[in-house]
Amino acid sequence: MTTEEKIMAATKELVVSQPFDKITVTTIMAVTGMRRQSFYDHFRDKYDVLAKIYSTEVKAAVKYCGNYRFWPQTLLSMLTYFDHNRSFYQNVLKLDVQNAPEEVIIDHLRTMVGQIFTSLGKNERVSIDTRYCEFLQKTLGGTLFLSLKDWLYYQGNVDLQQEYHYLKAYLEDGINGFLLRTKRIDRYQKRTEIA
Repeated sequence: MTTEEKIMAATKELVVSQPFDKITVTTIMAVTGMRRQSFYDHFRDKYDVLAKIYSTEVKAAVKYCGNYRFWPQTLLSMLTYFDHNRSFYQNVLKLDVQNAPEEVIIDHLRTMVGQIFTSLGKNERVSIDTRYCEFLQKTLGGTLFLSLKDWLYYQGNVDLQQEYHYLKAYLEDGINGFLLRTKRIDRYQKRTEIA
C-alpha cells in the first residue's frame, strides 16, 4: 500500500468513527504511523483526501463510466459502491464547507451524464446541441445526486435493487424521450436488465 493509500484508508476509518471536525492531519497520520509532513507530500488538506478517496474508489468501481452502451452497469456499480460505503458518505455529505465532497460528487455525476449523452450521439449518429448537453448534465447530474443523497440518508424500504430500478427507469425515460424526439427510434426501448 502506498503512502497516499494509507492516508486515504486512515481518513476513511476515522470519518466513520468520529465527527469530521474532530479529525486533524495529526490524527490521520497517527493512524498511519507516519510523520505528519508525509501528509503534505500528497494532499493539501483533509478535504483533498476526501475528494481523492471518492475519485479513486469510484473510478475503480465504475469501469465503463460514461459509455452509453454500459450506462445501466455503470449506474448499478455506482449505487453498489455507495451502498457499501454508506456510513462514510453519510458523514461526509453532512459537511457544508468550501471544497466539500458534495461538489466533487456532483461534478463527477454531471461529467458522467455528459459523457453518456456524447457517447449516445456517436452510437446513434445523432447530433446533440452542446448547450442542451450541458443542460442535461446539470439537471440529470443534479437529480442523480439528490436521489443518491436521499437514499443514503433515508433508505427506508428502498433497497439497492429498488433504487437501481427507479433511477434506471428515470434515465431510460430521458434517453428514450430524446431518441423518440430525434426520430432515432419509433417506440420506447427498455434496456436489458442486468440485476
